[in-house]
Amino acid sequence: MRSSFLLYGSTGFVGDAIARAAVKRGLRPVLAGRDASRVGAQAAELGLPHRAFGLNDMGALDSALRDVAAVLHCAGPFVHTCAPMLEACLRTGTHYLDITGEIPVYEAIAARDSDAKARGIMLLPGVGFDVVPTDCLAAHLKRRLPSATRLALAFRSFGPAQLPPGTANTFVEIARYGTLVRRNGRLELAPRGGPPRMIDFGQGPEIATRVTWGDVFVAYYSTGIPNIENFIAVPAEMRRMMAMVDSIRPLFRFAPVRRLARAGIKAGSTAEQRARTNTTVWGEVSDEQGRRAAALVHGPEAGVVWTSMTALAAMQKVLAGNLRAGFQTPSLVYGPDFALECEGVRREDVV
Repeated sequence: MRSSFLLYGSTGFVGDAIARAAVKRGLRPVLAGRDASRVGAQAAELGLPHRAFGLNDMGALDSALRDVAAVLHCAGPFVHTCAPMLEACLRTGTHYLDITGEIPVYEAIAARDSDAKARGIMLLPGVGFDVVPTDCLAAHLKRRLPSATRLALAFRSFGPAQLPPGTANTFVEIARYGTLVRRNGRLELAPRGGPPRMIDFGQGPEIATRVTWGDVFVAYYSTGIPNIENFIAVPAEMRRMMAMVDSIRPLFRFAPVRRLARAGIKAGSTAEQRARTNTTVWGEVSDEQGRRAAALVHGPEAGVVWTSMTALAAMQKVLAGNLRAGFQTPSLVYGPDFALECEGVRREDVV
């Protein structure tokens, strides 16, 4: 009987944090990745079983998945790694979860909805910070204002922690696609040079810049709201860098440009830095009559701590049989209050 889960990419920056958090919860995932020596050393330290294989090894991949109920895929950028893992899950009847925030990946996974339903498995991408807190906030706001036709979401980190290296690499990989928004139900490129938005995350209004975030795709499934945009509040230096990247976006089609960009990004954090960092998510909906509803969700450092919490909370539900076949979003399958099940997370409605 399948009762455990495969944690693929367990030696990565976020994957390792999830592995350690899983042990603290009493879970025993099967650790997996390409590097046999690194996975073996990690498994020995944590006292967990492990497998070593690349995603191009179909036989080893299928064999590993047949022994578990689900996989938590943490090896990004997912635009390069999702397809073989997704196909293997469909072949072996294994539930698929990941921590992606990449819209092309959401599109590819959603396209296999009917195949997943036929196999009786759930496809649940985005069980990390992208997109559990934002998706649940969007569903909560839709619950407050059912007539909503516009949704704006934003987030802000307070503290010294930087982005995880994998997240930084993903931003570089998806830069070529531009900043996406949803207009009248369709994904569109946001106009360049648009004015920033002033958003109050609880400490006074701050400049927030448009960013491509998973909710532009996912929240449409979760809420049906046809107009969606995402923002991020970052220091002025980062805003200038984001504007420069947008101005040369076509060049990011070329691998040497992406390598150069990755080399210039500061990423990573220590446990002490993450402990001194917290994150606030802001959301607002409005309708055609001018009615509005807004709320904030406060939580820990986003890229590692909050992601580990939400990913493992979702996996525990899956292992307990609390799931729904087909392509799902966090709030669709577990409700708008799912994000609040994580320790230290609270929500406040804004008047």
